[in-house]
Amino acid sequence: MTKQGGLERRGWRGVLVLGLLMTLSACVTVNIYFPAAAAQKLADQVVGEVYKAAAKGAAHLPVAPTTSAPAISAPGTTAPARSAPAMGPLSMASPYHAASYLLAMGFSAISGTAEAAANLNASSPGVQSARAQVEDLATQMRPYFVSGAVGYTASGQVAIRDAAAVPLPQRAPLNALVNSYNQALSNLYQQIADANGHPEWAGQIQQTFAQAWINKAPPGYWYQTPSGQWQQK
Repeated sequence: MTKQGGLERRGWRGVLVLGLLMTLSACVTVNIYFPAAAAQKLADQVVGEVYKAAAKGAAHLPVAPTTSAPAISAPGTTAPARSAPAMGPLSMASPYHAASYLLAMGFSAISGTAEAAANLNASSPGVQSARAQVEDLATQMRPYFVSGAVGYTASGQVAIRDAAAVPLPQRAPLNALVNSYNQALSNLYQQIADANGHPEWAGQIQQTFAQAWINKAPPGYWYQTPSGQWQQK
């Protein structure tokens, strides 16, 4: 083996290691990135629509955005096939140029991951169904929010604040309604996380919604501070 051949082999080994590191970096980005800004935007939108539906006294089921149908080729013709990336130039390139190519591809993959995570999918059937259930129950809960019998907690759930504000015969049904509403809220948070391929995000999504429920609550609604104190908007 010539000295030049040995150098080239070592150079290609370095290129392969570099490519592996870039791939691993992209994978780590996918696993740990939580789009907090996108979650806040979605929470504000959903919470605003729930409050609006409750005020109108009727549930509103959001319509999933339509997607354009795939293009159909005319009879007798075929759609042009996407050409596979040519490997010839890379195989003929020097280790330096190959390394530059892999770096560009790696950064492109990471950037694409970050861009994809910048928006949250909320149009899945599970999310739509969960939203409809929350809006329906919010309509039933509204009189109790207005009277101050219930309020939102700092964890994105609902709790009874003043049972005395409800006639005795209605207290047991209210407890059942609160439990149903909290289950519906938890389901909504989980459905959003599942729809975006990260079930482990449910807790972070819940905390994001918790602040939105308080920030967008109508005047007169009660909410709980992180210390457990009740305050009125």
